[in-house]
Amino acid sequence: MNTRHKLTLAPMLFVLLSFIAGDLAGCCIPVPPRICYIAVCLLAAIVFMLSKRDKFILLSCLAAFGLTMFRMAGLCSSDYSDPHIVKFCNGETYRISGIINSIPKKYQNKTRYTMDCTGICADNTVVTPAEGKLILTLYHDANTQPVPSLLFGEHIIVTSKIRAIRNFSNPGGYDYEFRMRLRGITGSIYANSHTIVRTGKVDSSSFARGMRFLQRTQDRFSNHVANAAKNTDDRQPDFFSNQARAVLTALVTGQKEMIHEKTRDNFSKAGLSHVLAVSGLHMSLVGLGFFSIFIFILNRQPSYVITGRAKKTAGILTLLPLTAYAFFAGFSPSTQRALIMTAVFLTAFLMEKEKDPLNTLYVAASLILIINPGALFSISFQLSFACVFFIISGFIFLGRTLGTPGNKWIKRISLMIFTTVFAGIGAAPVTAFYFNMFPMVQVGTNLIMIPVIGFLCLPLGLAGLMFMDFLPGLSRLFLTLDIHMLSYCLRAIHWIAGFDWTWARVVTPRPIEIIIYYALILCLGLAIMEKNKAFIYLTFLLAAAGMVSLGQGMLKRFYPGKLVVHTLDVGQGNAAVIIAPDGKTLLIDAGGFSGRSSFDTGRYIVGPFLWKNWILTLDAVILTHPDCDHINGLDFIFENFRVRQWIKNHDTFSSVFFKNIMRTAEKKGIKIHVPDSDPSRFSWNQVKISILGRKSGAIADNRNNNSLVIRLDFLSFSMLFPGDIEGKRERELAHTKNFSLKADLLMAPHHGSCSSSSKIFLDKVSPAGVVISCGYMNRHKFPCRTVLQRYRQNRIMVFRTDLMGAVTLQSDGFGYTIKAHRKN
Repeated sequence: MNTRHKLTLAPMLFVLLSFIAGDLAGCCIPVPPRICYIAVCLLAAIVFMLSKRDKFILLSCLAAFGLTMFRMAGLCSSDYSDPHIVKFCNGETYRISGIINSIPKKYQNKTRYTMDCTGICADNTVVTPAEGKLILTLYHDANTQPVPSLLFGEHIIVTSKIRAIRNFSNPGGYDYEFRMRLRGITGSIYANSHTIVRTGKVDSSSFARGMRFLQRTQDRFSNHVANAAKNTDDRQPDFFSNQARAVLTALVTGQKEMIHEKTRDNFSKAGLSHVLAVSGLHMSLVGLGFFSIFIFILNRQPSYVITGRAKKTAGILTLLPLTAYAFFAGFSPSTQRALIMTAVFLTAFLMEKEKDPLNTLYVAASLILIINPGALFSISFQLSFACVFFIISGFIFLGRTLGTPGNKWIKRISLMIFTTVFAGIGAAPVTAFYFNMFPMVQVGTNLIMIPVIGFLCLPLGLAGLMFMDFLPGLSRLFLTLDIHMLSYCLRAIHWIAGFDWTWARVVTPRPIEIIIYYALILCLGLAIMEKNKAFIYLTFLLAAAGMVSLGQGMLKRFYPGKLVVHTLDVGQGNAAVIIAPDGKTLLIDAGGFSGRSSFDTGRYIVGPFLWKNWILTLDAVILTHPDCDHINGLDFIFENFRVRQWIKNHDTFSSVFFKNIMRTAEKKGIKIHVPDSDPSRFSWNQVKISILGRKSGAIADNRNNNSLVIRLDFLSFSMLFPGDIEGKRERELAHTKNFSLKADLLMAPHHGSCSSSSKIFLDKVSPAGVVISCGYMNRHKFPCRTVLQRYRQNRIMVFRTDLMGAVTLQSDGFGYTIKAHRKN
């Protein structure tokens, strides 16, 4: 612990803050960048005249702000040229030619690339020049012979439709479209591996050849790991053995795509997610290994020994393989940060000058933002720099307050404990914001697993990579031993994560609360170190502001005072969240996809939406019927939320997915209620919910007709949720005596299909508005034109999630307002 470093406001901190401000201004401020920059220059001039700051720092800050602001504004612009691929996102099939410009990401049944488009052909004769970057997803059968990977810089032709990058537009949802735009990607295409035409043309530039070499090295290492995995056990490998292979590949190459979501969740629950990221530990081990090799070689040369240039030359040479490894491992923001910081510290060592670690961190962050302004919005960038900043600052704090332990073993143990604690403090808000997870046993698991995985498994994996071409037998031995150790580690992590008390789900903090948290921690540390009254008063002020913010959020969550109904955009499916005036919550369906899609609407849409609205408990969940577009998101909800009651229809299935949901409900102790043909009713104060099912013996000719029909009443307001019922069931309901259909608002039956929304049904309901939950340009072509025309004839206002995003209704029991998430 070094006591000489101080928490000073280094000039590079102001420059870094200017880069960050420019990033935010470029993508968030609606005024033209030129006007914004002039305003900032005027403000900076006033500050300079009042404080007489250093001119160089002022100019550097203005340059940093202007550079990133204009670059971000350019990245976020949607003004595309005429031959851009966005002009062809019209549902038609094209022959698309392009050049692969990424190393493949390999999943279980698909491989993903990015591709620079060079031309588009609508027929077999005319090729239209086109530009833009696409995501190419190739599907293949994992049980057949492996398909050779496309090479970096290879020219190919794909026949596919071009799909525009679109968000699931929900309040506070993940802005996938914005993230892709920062990478220059505006479309996606899909194909089977055997339909790709490889023209034989390959980019011959030095960079492309280098990337192909790294790609082939990754493939060879993956094959070596696969061969080593076969030697670990003569029996059929279990889940943990297979995942040990995937984790080993991720540790060494940064390719995490083959790691199962269950394994990722276990790492998160145990507070070990950072282990899977290629960062400072990896770069240090690789740098130390090559530095030792170069020193060993150069010390055999008399000229280097006599002149004392061996260390400096070895340090310079080490930067070359270190940079190559950074590209080999994916060159993520955490890898970039580790590479830059290692290079700066190595340069300081060669120049025999001490380097301030905080200033080095600021330099690394600034360089990354110069190269890629969009990195600021990367989770990896935010987590990496938050953790490292608090680790460095924390040890400066300890050095200033407690000093350094004399015993070397106590010092080493303290180093590991406090590193984990400080990293946890820095990462907590970011982890809560993105992953809604708080690991309770992070310190303990890191003390056990970091030495094993970081100092045994990782070096063995890196040794296996280095020796796989020179000593393949020794490499296989290392990798086999590594897979054995990792499989035991994964079992231990799974066992730890299995206890409910080792982790907790948390709601999503708002940006103001994250700012208050970081400011409070820093002011508290400065108040203790400096004994300054101003910092002490500021600490109490920030603590009070945090309590007020939390109180305001709790009041809004538990006493909203109005009925709120959110119809979420889940693509071709249904999901609605209902919040009663007294804070009670109800979820009707959870969306879902079928076929090859592995996208979990519960994990990526419904769950995050609930957390962002500070909902951890659902008083009831209603499943209208167990079709995939209604049920597939439920398993994640049952696993990660407290559900008091599950209301479903009589339908049961032998599918693995349905059995898993039933097993999860039983494990969590969720009460199950199955309504019959007599309406089931319950109420939350002034909110009344009526549910109508079918007789248990009734077998519908169409499963959709078994859907539960839900009626929501709040004083004089009412809304009807009929599930996927079709014409036959609608006629039955029209003659039902003990269940009123008349409602102010209607959720369109069966996503607006032609077989639903019959005239007799609409006459009975007589709604003023209808919400249609459907996917954008879905293959069923919902909503049907005939149905839309029928709505218009009945003067019913139409709200569509495919065009408008999530539809939010608020009612005080007498009137109501409806707001669509998409402004256009």
